[in-house]
Amino acid sequence: MTARTAKTTPDDQPFDFNLDTVESEVALDPFRVHFQGRRWEFAHIEGLDIWDLVEAAEGGQLKAMIGVFQNSLGDQWPEFRKLSFPQYKMKALFTAYRKHCGLEPGESEASGS
Repeated sequence: MTARTAKTTPDDQPFDFNLDTVESEVALDPFRVHFQGRRWEFAHIEGLDIWDLVEAAEGGQLKAMIGVFQNSLGDQWPEFRKLSFPQYKMKALFTAYRKHCGLEPGESEASGS
């Protein structure tokens, strides 16, 4: 029996969908927050890397929220993490952040709507 080899098509050949041309349907304006005497800037949730969010979500809802904050704060995360952060403030922040990003309560970030 002869082994089959998969045909490889060069990257510049016709394709069915060009993901490189897809643009966000919403303005990816950052969400700015004042907390403990400092301004914090969270990247828009639609612009976050989905792989990092999925990995954080594997730890449950709380880990998912922390993962969103960590990814949206980027380089600011280590300083933010040093602060005392009561759960009631985290819930309020997450609710306000989701509203800023156009997500309704109970709507998944990955839903696309």
